[in-house]
Amino acid sequence: MDSISQLVLGAAVGEALLGKKLGNKAVLWGAIGGTIPDLDVLASPFLTELGVLTFHRGLSHSLLFSVVFSILLGWLISKFNKPTSQVSRKEWQFMLFVAFFTHIILDCFTLYGTQVFAPFSNYRISWGTISVVDPLYTIPLLFSLLAILFIHKTKKSRRITNYLGLVLSSLYLLLTVYNKSRVEDVFINELEAQNIEVSRMITSPTLFNNILWSCTAESDDAFYIGIYSFYDTVPVKFYKIEKRHDLLINIDSDKTIKALRRMSDNYFCIREENGELFFNDLRWARNYTQTFISKPDILNSEFVFSLQIEQGSDGYELLETVMEPVDKVEFFTALYERVWGIRE
Repeated sequence: MDSISQLVLGAAVGEALLGKKLGNKAVLWGAIGGTIPDLDVLASPFLTELGVLTFHRGLSHSLLFSVVFSILLGWLISKFNKPTSQVSRKEWQFMLFVAFFTHIILDCFTLYGTQVFAPFSNYRISWGTISVVDPLYTIPLLFSLLAILFIHKTKKSRRITNYLGLVLSSLYLLLTVYNKSRVEDVFINELEAQNIEVSRMITSPTLFNNILWSCTAESDDAFYIGIYSFYDTVPVKFYKIEKRHDLLINIDSDKTIKALRRMSDNYFCIREENGELFFNDLRWARNYTQTFISKPDILNSEFVFSLQIEQGSDGYELLETVMEPVDKVEFFTALYERVWGIRE
């Protein structure tokens, strides 16, 4: 999820566990704990292009990190606060562990996923029920957080307000799970109705909402991408994208390709342009909302993750991530219009 969501979730955890003793300081420390796992992005300047893609949501988002770092940081905080604090070392450690762990779990609900078992496994747990930015999840936590800052730490209303934000955001998260089950049934039925045989598919909500969903389905030689709004009354239109995996050599053994395939969960196609090769993650098609409305002819050349690769003496190398400028006004206008559905 986005940084604000993780910050307010961590703040709510801090308040729930230590607020009665520390007041607003518990909110601050919880917010810090909820933010720490995402500080792995600070390593980006020291990593290769491939390393940047694979390192994020890795070790800092693992259970091992949650246990070890909460023990160390909790001990350090308690040591410096011991003369004045009413909070024990174990209470600090438990609060930090819960802040780290809830951060990890929340990220698992997104499509990008989290390497929960790193460094022992690089498998990403990804449930894909909520967008990385969804205001309806964040707003209850944010409003309750702003409210409790002005309520004394001993007041019962402070705890009730904090729990209300946690309950509402959690209920919305459960709703996204239900929505995903509904939308998957729709996509399965639509694929069958259109005689498109696929071996697997992946679904996820689009940005800022849980109403408009995308689907990427795989057949033997191609992928089919479609979007569906709960307000649609017309059949889902699927766009076919050829895999073109034949453009790669050593696809099963090359280290770079294996890492990219793992990152994309094998939902990828290869594009050749002017003698250059591009690895495209098909879980997110760039500008899919405006593309499906007015520009279906450009779908095969626009992707969120278009990664330029080059074959060298030691195998493939990731050169750069190519991201063309996006007209934000056009994008959000198209997104808003598409969310409300296409009707007959």
